[in-house]
Amino acid sequence: MSGPGRTAAGLFAAAALVRLGFWFFSGYTADDAFITFRYAENLASGNGFVYNPGERVLGTTTPLFTLLLAITTLLRIPIIYAALIISLVASGLTVVYLYKFSRALRFTHFAILPALLYIAWPRSITTDISGMESALFTLFVTAAFYYQHKRQEVYALGLATLATVTRPEGLGLLGLLLVYNLYRDRSLWLRYLITPLIILGPWLIFAWFYFGSPIPNSVVAKLALYSRFGTMPPLEAFSYLFGLHTLLGWLILPLFPLGVWIIDKKQNAGRLEATWIVATLLFYTFSRTHIFHWYITPIYPVMMLFVAAGIQYLLELLRMPSSRVRVLNTAAALLILAGLSVGIYRQALYYKDYQTTLEQIHRAIGHFLHAETEPDARVAAEDIGYMGYYSKRRILDRDGLVSPEAIPYNRDGRYLDLLTEQRPDYLVAALVSSTTPFMEDQRFTLAFEELKRFPYRTQEYRVYKRRS
Repeated sequence: MSGPGRTAAGLFAAAALVRLGFWFFSGYTADDAFITFRYAENLASGNGFVYNPGERVLGTTTPLFTLLLAITTLLRIPIIYAALIISLVASGLTVVYLYKFSRALRFTHFAILPALLYIAWPRSITTDISGMESALFTLFVTAAFYYQHKRQEVYALGLATLATVTRPEGLGLLGLLLVYNLYRDRSLWLRYLITPLIILGPWLIFAWFYFGSPIPNSVVAKLALYSRFGTMPPLEAFSYLFGLHTLLGWLILPLFPLGVWIIDKKQNAGRLEATWIVATLLFYTFSRTHIFHWYITPIYPVMMLFVAAGIQYLLELLRMPSSRVRVLNTAAALLILAGLSVGIYRQALYYKDYQTTLEQIHRAIGHFLHAETEPDARVAAEDIGYMGYYSKRRILDRDGLVSPEAIPYNRDGRYLDLLTEQRPDYLVAALVSSTTPFMEDQRFTLAFEELKRFPYRTQEYRVYKRRS
């Protein structure tokens, strides 16, 4: 194996091991991941691409990841481990493509720096081991930009299409690459369109006839749910996206645009990547979207290319011999990794504690519902990941992700009316929640009786049963 090959293999292993260590320490699996897990297991067991058997609602935004998990379920691989394995492999391959990308951009002594930054980036680590599809989506995005840079447009468009069936945001990347390539050479329009059509076409046809629309219901549901609460003002959203609550965030803020300028000036490259990153940041800054940490992490690998370019340029301004530049490069990498290690440790402690909350409340409620309710009971709940997966009951999702009937109630803020009109058998509600202002309402207390409380530290969920 050549020197670059050994380096790539080492980076792959480092990315996987860092994430695996974080997962062993924290045990973290996101609540939303279990929504996809339930879809995958229903698909594997013959119940269909559904959350509740018999209800054809596209409540997951990741059809490709769901299909992969359904396959691993048929192979009898426990679904949490299957999701973790897929994510570890995807994270390792992302690092490899990032290293190859930096070499293609002739980063010389700094070729390894973007990969190291991504390996140790706390937000990426947390997202990659969460059980979500984010690591797979990040791989497709990074690889698509790499092949576009190498002028292998068909590969780039194919990977952008895979990104689209992994997360809806991939459609923006696919559209960007299609417009760019068609503008550059319209004579190859059929070549550029055939790959997306072959991959995306069957899914769109299936989704249209099976669900009634290829647009995930969860997208519409979140727009309705968070139209009344949970969004950040633009300045706060921008600060969160760049991580300006940390010193590293303030360092990245100037290094990113500097790197964009340098790569464009020296390599005549990076414009597509920078356009996509800036468009993503602007969308989440001004769209009033409720931002989850896995929304933003796919931009980080490519962003690290620009950050590394900015660091390289600043060191070159010192006009030192190449041997001294190597020393400074190593020192800068070690200093950055030391800072990131502190961030990793803090994140690990936070998510270890958060996982305990998920287990003490959410999973415990799921087991309680499975043991204490009738098999055909209908349970209204919010945060339906752990609860829905472990209860195995029919869920009326109060957030609306898998229950379209909840959407108009959430849009109008009529949270109690959802319960009085839809008449679920049981209810799970957080004591302090924006969607449970009705806890002391007489209509509620007359309709439901309390069964059990699940307190943990500052949080408390309660399970209610409809009165006879």
